[in-house]
Amino acid sequence: KLNMHECALGATTDNPHHGPTHNPWRAGYTPGGSSGGSGAAVAAGLVLAALGTDTLGSVRLPAAYCGIVGLKPTYGLVSRWGLTALSWSLDHPGPMVRTVEDAAITMNVIAGYDPKDLASAKVDIPDYTTALTGDVRGLRIGMPKEYFEAPLDPQVRKAVLDAVSMLESMGAVVKEVSFPMFNQSQAISSTVLMAEASAFHRDLLEKDGHQLYEPVRQRLEAGLFISAADYIRAQQARALLDRECRRLLDDVDLLAGPTEPVTAPELLATKVMAGEQEIGVVGALTQYTRPYNINGFPAISIPCGFSDTGMPIGLQLAGKPFDELTVLRAAHAYEQATDWHTRRPPI
Repeated sequence: KLNMHECALGATTDNPHHGPTHNPWRAGYTPGGSSGGSGAAVAAGLVLAALGTDTLGSVRLPAAYCGIVGLKPTYGLVSRWGLTALSWSLDHPGPMVRTVEDAAITMNVIAGYDPKDLASAKVDIPDYTTALTGDVRGLRIGMPKEYFEAPLDPQVRKAVLDAVSMLESMGAVVKEVSFPMFNQSQAISSTVLMAEASAFHRDLLEKDGHQLYEPVRQRLEAGLFISAADYIRAQQARALLDRECRRLLDDVDLLAGPTEPVTAPELLATKVMAGEQEIGVVGALTQYTRPYNINGFPAISIPCGFSDTGMPIGLQLAGKPFDELTVLRAAHAYEQATDWHTRRPPI
C-alpha cells in the first residue's frame, strides 16, 4: 500500500504508524506529500501510475520532488467519490506518472461525470492524447512576477527560467504578468481548508483525537477556532481571486513557474532555506501550488532539471478551467525536447 500523511493533512508524508516515506533520489529526504507514497512508488518504478489527492498541492508536490509528472485536473473533472475528504471544496484527485503521455492516457480513464459526486462536472471529455502534438507555436505563456519575488532557491529559479526559455525557442510567446491576489492565497486556502477539515473530522477528534499524529491533531484542533464569519470572508476572497485569475487567462493561455521553491528537504524538517530566507516547510512547499486549488484551474508539474546535489526540480504549468488539452500540450512538448523524464533514481 502507498504511504501518505495521516488524514492527508501535511506536505511531507511523515507518518508515525508506518514511518516516513523516503525520496527515491536520496534516502533521508522527503518525497513530498501528502501523497508521497504514490510519488515515490512511481519514481522508483514500483507502479506505472498512482493517484493522489491535491488539496494544497499534494499531487504536484510529490511529482516535483520525485522527478515525475503530476496532474491536478480542473475541479469536478475527476470524481471524488470514494475519497476521504480533507477539504471538500479544495480536494482534487489526479494522476502521478512518469510521462505526460501516461498522464493523458490515465485521464482518458478517470475523467468524466459521476452522479455520486455532487461537484462532478457535466462536460465533454476529449481524448487527452490528441493534445500530444509537440507543437507550442503561438501558445501564450505568462510568467507571474510574484512567483519570482517570493522566497526561491537560485538553482530552482535558473532551471525554471531555462525551461520557459526553451518553450519560447520552440515558438511559444512568453511575457511577464501579475498574478492577482497571489500573496493572499495562503490565508484564503488555509482558512477554507482548516475549517472544512475540522468540520469533517470533528467526531474523530472528539473520540480518538489522542491517537492522531500530534501535528495533524493540532492542525485539526486549530480549525475549530475558525469562525463562520472568517470562513465566509475567505470564500468571498476566493471568489474574487477566481474572477481575477479568469481575467488574467484571457490574455495568456498558460501560467508557468516553479512547482516548489526548494528541492526536497530532509525528513522531519520544519524549516527550509529558500534563497536567503528561512521559511516554514508547509508554507514553502505549497506557496506555488495552492492558488490553483482555490480557483480549481488545471495544473501540472513536470521535471525540468536537477540541483547540484542531484535532487529533481519541477516546472508547473497551469491553464484555463477544463483546458487540460493545452496544459498537456505544452508539458508534452517541453518533455519531449528534454531528457529529464528519462532519468531514474538510484534507489
